[in-house]
Amino acid sequence: MNGIRLVTRADDAGMHAVANRAIRESVTDGIARNVSLMAPAPAIRNAYQELGDIGDRVSFGLHVTLTAEWENLRWTPLIGAAASSFVRPDGSMHFDVESLEAARPDLDAVMQEVAAQLDLLQNLGFAVSYLDEHMGIGRIPGLAERLLAFADEHGLIANRRLFDTGALARLPGFAMPAEHPGTEMADQLANVAPGTYLLVGHPATKDEEFARFKLPGRPAGEEAINRNRQRRMFMDMEIVDYCENVGIELCRYCDV
Repeated sequence: MNGIRLVTRADDAGMHAVANRAIRESVTDGIARNVSLMAPAPAIRNAYQELGDIGDRVSFGLHVTLTAEWENLRWTPLIGAAASSFVRPDGSMHFDVESLEAARPDLDAVMQEVAAQLDLLQNLGFAVSYLDEHMGIGRIPGLAERLLAFADEHGLIANRRLFDTGALARLPGFAMPAEHPGTEMADQLANVAPGTYLLVGHPATKDEEFARFKLPGRPAGEEAINRNRQRRMFMDMEIVDYCENVGIELCRYCDV
């Protein structure tokens, strides 16, 4: 054993069926052990169909979602008109945290939305055990404290608190994968000191269906390449074999 514990987390389950399938593969054929769920996103029900039967292998998390970053894949809050202080004129969520903060959201309404997101996931059948933040929305003044209190109230492990207490750290020297994701990830881990670290990816595949989505100001297809590399970061044989051979402990949040 080399003393490295790795909390491996696949984010953005629910955004699209392609992502849901890739996340499943990252768990069943790879090293992902935590799955973060976007309740307001359009494919969240498909996410339960794809992932509901692997709950014995992963921890599921509430990926608190108050932004929608894609130009041509949009979503809206679950609480409808009560969300008027934190949506765009078309009713969809803001593209980024900075725009959301500039809108001066009503934090009481925001927390109503967070509660609705947890309720939806639990009603679908997910056993939600942790809470984290899509795009780091806890940077909005006053929101991080409310999210921590919400996690405590509902018995959820708060990703933010693990960092605050030093129980979890960011992976030193981490860089998103390029052309050889499994090998690159193994090379990065080879230079890491013993400790408990978080590895986050956003798995998808670069098929025609997903490649049509684009981020603002970026060409269609670019992010499909990036997210396919993140899928491979979790499941290329090089990284799977490396973790097994050197004794890296793959952790769920409940193991930290």
